Amino acid sequence: MKKPRCSTAKLLLVLGLLYATYTLVPAVAYGGSSLFQPTAQKETQTSPTPVPTAPPETQPQAPSQPDSPLPGFLEGAALPGSPAEEEAFTLYDTATEQSITVPAEEFLAAAIACEMDLSSPPEALKAQAVATYTYYTRQQAAGTTLTCDTKSWLVYVPPSAMQDRWGEDYEENMAILQDVVGQVRGQILTWQGQPALATYFAISPGSTEAAANVWDPAAADTCPYLQPVASPGDRLSDGYLSSRTFAEDEFQTVAAAYFPDAAFDFSGPSAQWLTEIEYTAAGMVRKALLGGIEVSGKDLRSAFSLRSACFSVTAESGSLTFQVRGWGHGVGMSQVGAVFLAKQGADYKEILGYYYPGTQLVSPS
Repeated sequence: MKKPRCSTAKLLLVLGLLYATYTLVPAVAYGGSSLFQPTAQKETQTSPTPVPTAPPETQPQAPSQPDSPLPGFLEGAALPGSPAEEEAFTLYDTATEQSITVPAEEFLAAAIACEMDLSSPPEALKAQAVATYTYYTRQQAAGTTLTCDTKSWLVYVPPSAMQDRWGEDYEENMAILQDVVGQVRGQILTWQGQPALATYFAISPGSTEAAANVWDPAAADTCPYLQPVASPGDRLSDGYLSSRTFAEDEFQTVAAAYFPDAAFDFSGPSAQWLTEIEYTAAGMVRKALLGGIEVSGKDLRSAFSLRSACFSVTAESGSLTFQVRGWGHGVGMSQVGAVFLAKQGADYKEILGYYYPGTQLVSPS
């Protein structure tokens, strides 16, 4: 007998209680303690595999555009006018340096395989399918070049690659993908009648982040559905904690390489090299002083190749160690969070409504 599905109200109540316990901890704890206080937990595994299994940078990262840091942020994007099975996505494959055009259903199945563990609950996979379809429909309508790396399983891989990797499990896995895609075929999230910016990522630090804190301050008004929501189930993921350690000279080299025009002052003790850290309510680093110069948390994450911008630092024994929570930019739907909600009984519509509040789910006529 199936377990009764939790109501949306009950689900929100549970998450609200968990939010009060967990989500506010990072900002309070980081903001009220010295930057270089050791953390209670330290990740010793250098590259744990989270669920989903895709590397975090395969998630939509809203690459920079000339007029806006958000893809299609100022451009309108028309809703698809034909059934999903007649649509296609054109991608530039960096592995082969060639453009390929893929039917929408084949693209969507492959994109889910690249992003999610297929043992995830079906409702989480459906939520991922709708978010993926929405995101790339918007990108393509805005004229953005879609890219993939078929060699590294980034965004899209052909059926032959899936067959090579899965072997005897190929038919079973393809059946899962085809079933998921078939159940949500053509469904798209909209905001004010246009495809929403349905970004997603692997693991949050306990709360998702506001787009305005990561990309464009105007997103608070233009994409109000990309606001922080509690995602406490992420803390249960194996990939939630990670760390990176740099010798003092290596730290300076990395900083100088990423910020070539900055005149950093690293003359004092290493414990004074990264100070005045300011955190967002979601626990992400908004900005800090690096060698006396103000830099953004997003740039610090990129410079030191951290899994997320939610981090603290310890300095000892001639090295600096970043303690990192979460994986990805943090905006939109947490994939691990979607799995957690599905296991609590939420369906894909509730998951999408939770992570993209205010959007509408539109089905093909």
